[in-house]
Amino acid sequence: MKPSSSDIVVDKFGGSVLRRPEDIVAAVDVVARQRAAGLRPLVVVSAFEGVTDTILGAARVLLPDRGESLREPGQAASSALARETDRALATGEALSASLFALGLQGRGIPARSFSGAEAGIRTAAAHLGAEVRRVLSRPLRAAINAGLVPVVAGFQGIGTHGELTTLGRGGTDLSAVALAVALRADRCELFKDVGGVLEADPHLVPAARFLPFVDALQLELLAEMGAEVVHPVAVRRARRGRLHLVVRAIEDEAPRTVVRPSSREDGGVLMLAVDRKDRV
Repeated sequence: MKPSSSDIVVDKFGGSVLRRPEDIVAAVDVVARQRAAGLRPLVVVSAFEGVTDTILGAARVLLPDRGESLREPGQAASSALARETDRALATGEALSASLFALGLQGRGIPARSFSGAEAGIRTAAAHLGAEVRRVLSRPLRAAINAGLVPVVAGFQGIGTHGELTTLGRGGTDLSAVALAVALRADRCELFKDVGGVLEADPHLVPAARFLPFVDALQLELLAEMGAEVVHPVAVRRARRGRLHLVVRAIEDEAPRTVVRPSSREDGGVLMLAVDRKDRV
């Protein structure tokens, strides 16, 4: 009897919890516990903390205008400079994916790293912030059914022109959610240093309460207002795909927030307050 997709869980480990290669050990422990519980994990990783900024800083040193032209609408979509910047940026996630797969293999867990393209993430033909158009999940399904733990480099895909593309800031959240929806996973767990969602920005409301449950639409609004908990496009994709999200810390005993795709289970209205990024 073939296993169903309901035992697949997608784990996204961001740079805030992968600060250095040694942090992979704790993340591998999470995957090992999930496998022991009968789940079939798929891992999506960001670059180690600070790596993306370092790569971008190096690229700007070499660009004639320090990369300002790449900020202009339409300029980044097709320029040769944007192409090479994308390829440089994607190396951060590729490094994390390979090292994470090595960490799993070192624990006796069969694993294989995948680029975004190898994982089937197809995007628009734009650089430095491409839109995910679809996911061809067959390669990952085959790997999971073969008993492997796929480790996917987040933040990247392949465009309609066949070139590597990146998804913009927070794009690894989007990678993880898009893959989870395509695989019809039971849930997608987003591992963050914050360990969950608060009802308000703690800088504005020091007594803000932790939310064990939140509706996806409410979290989407929170993200669009400037909170950097989960990428708003990722939340929207999860809501439309009726995917359950879990925002949590890496420690099992830490509190976590379950993000429900619909609020029909909860008749109340939750008010969320957040300070905007520009503090206006």
